[in-house]
Amino acid sequence: MNSTLRSLSTACALLVPLLTRAVAGAEAPPGPVFAPSASLDLPGMMQIVARRSAAVQAEILNRELATAEVRQSHLLGNPTFDATWGTVPLGETNPPQLGSPLTSVPSYGFGLSYTFPLGKRDPRQQRAAALEESARATVTATARAQALDLARILGAAAVAALRVEGLGGLVAQERGSIALAQSRLSGGFGTPLDVDRLMIELNRTEQQVLDNEGDMREALTTCASLLGQRCEAFSNTDDARAFLTAWVKRAEGLNAGGSMDARPDVRALDAAGRAAISESDFASAQAIPDPTLRLGYVYDQFVASGNQAHSLNVSLALPLPIFDHGQALRDAAEARRRRFGTQRDRIVTVAKVRMTVLRDLLDMRERRQEIIVMQMLPRARAVVGDLEKAAATRLIPLTDVIQARRTLSELLVQEAETYGDAFQVAVNIVEESPMGSADVDPRSGRAGAPP
Repeated sequence: MNSTLRSLSTACALLVPLLTRAVAGAEAPPGPVFAPSASLDLPGMMQIVARRSAAVQAEILNRELATAEVRQSHLLGNPTFDATWGTVPLGETNPPQLGSPLTSVPSYGFGLSYTFPLGKRDPRQQRAAALEESARATVTATARAQALDLARILGAAAVAALRVEGLGGLVAQERGSIALAQSRLSGGFGTPLDVDRLMIELNRTEQQVLDNEGDMREALTTCASLLGQRCEAFSNTDDARAFLTAWVKRAEGLNAGGSMDARPDVRALDAAGRAAISESDFASAQAIPDPTLRLGYVYDQFVASGNQAHSLNVSLALPLPIFDHGQALRDAAEARRRRFGTQRDRIVTVAKVRMTVLRDLLDMRERRQEIIVMQMLPRARAVVGDLEKAAATRLIPLTDVIQARRTLSELLVQEAETYGDAFQVAVNIVEESPMGSADVDPRSGRAGAPP
């Protein structure tokens, strides 16, 4: 039993540095590398996502198509050209016995017609402009949502790094306790059971370190999937902790009563509602018939029958909107306008309610973090230090040190979780706020001023 535990401890002790070196020193794949930092805020992440994320490209395409539709709406309709070969003789001519009837009788006509849209150009142009604005805001909203996802991923990696740091310090202390226990055992003052218990506790802590390193690598893998490039871990735990804290401070600095109208998803719905109003105007204009004016010229060579050799004709055609005068299109446009408006109002209402609740939750998370960091952890470290000194002088059994260290390891994990919990709440507050509403240039990924 004892030899098996010692072998297992030795194997774990060798495995941890090997895995750490393998993770840190693995050959990097070619291509750009994303390195997170504490100074990376939401606008900066939006710039990165706009350049790298595949999900934004579909919305950029929709914006480009909407821009083309704006240009199309300002173009005039094309005229129609027609040609006619008429009065082609069949049978006996009148007067009879004309020579070469197929060349001397038929007439040749040419015409040019144009349809004038009445009351339809302005609504069409206004609709196209509103849809382009909606598409532009949707690009920003998609980039913003992807940037917030990236922030959450980096937050998970930062929390895992904090856990690894705290548990790594315990691993070093536990190895020192094992050396002390083995020294006491060789001097006849200890028992093999004490060594075995310490080895089991060391193995337990090493497993926690490996588990959190796996969580960190999993987060970086998700980051690579989002950006399409390799993501590195934070350079040190101070940078990771600063990243988490910076987002909490940004959330605390947001104005709770700020307007939600600047949020890109709200702007997209507002623009879509204006487009629906223009669609309704366009549908109402369907009741106005669009006249088609035609100017024609006829060359008639059958002058032997008294026809006019050269003539012009003008014609006007009007469709009669008796059955379909845009009523179905108008109903559809009104339905879209109502739904877009309702969706917009509910998004704003939910955002304001969530902001209030999330701020209270953030205060609770910060109070919990303060208790653990400022009170519980210092006391737990002091207790472990005192117990280690007492155990070194054989005043108390090593089992008391083991129990105290286990409590300290749980508190170290909880400390990292308090940073992560406060960070997640802060990201949710930023998500509901107007922060990061400036439009992103899809060509360069730079954030510009909102319209």
